[in-house]
Amino acid sequence: MGYTEQMIKRDTTLKDILFYNMRTIIEDDGNLVPIETNSDVPFDIERIFYVYGVRDTELRGQHSHFKTQQLLICVSGKVEVTCDDGKEKRKYLLESPQQGLFIPEMIWDEQRYLTEDSVLMVVANTKYIPKDYIIDYDKFIKLKKDYRE
Repeated sequence: MGYTEQMIKRDTTLKDILFYNMRTIIEDDGNLVPIETNSDVPFDIERIFYVYGVRDTELRGQHSHFKTQQLLICVSGKVEVTCDDGKEKRKYLLESPQQGLFIPEMIWDEQRYLTEDSVLMVVANTKYIPKDYIIDYDKFIKLKKDYRE
């Protein structure tokens, strides 16, 4: 899958990143957090995955996407997410299964797992497409810079 210059949305910034308080149903026998397209996430869901077993303070992610939007939810433990729009960086702490962090396309993000019991669930609007990943930070910066000029 190749993307033409016109297909790449490069104007996303840190202002487009949103914290979500996940809808939670609290009952006597436990809590339930439903995740439904459009009512709980701002996109149609194509993929859900989770990452666990990461050694304490190990860094993961370290990429951006041309088209993929994600909602990150730390269902256990603590994960620090650093987001970068090519000009500014900001850190977010995920430490509750009731919090979600929406990351739009063309935002570089990295996750640091602060505790070994951390489990990070990711809800995405695309299936896994290797060509959607930007894994070279310099390329990411150039794509964002080219847009601003």
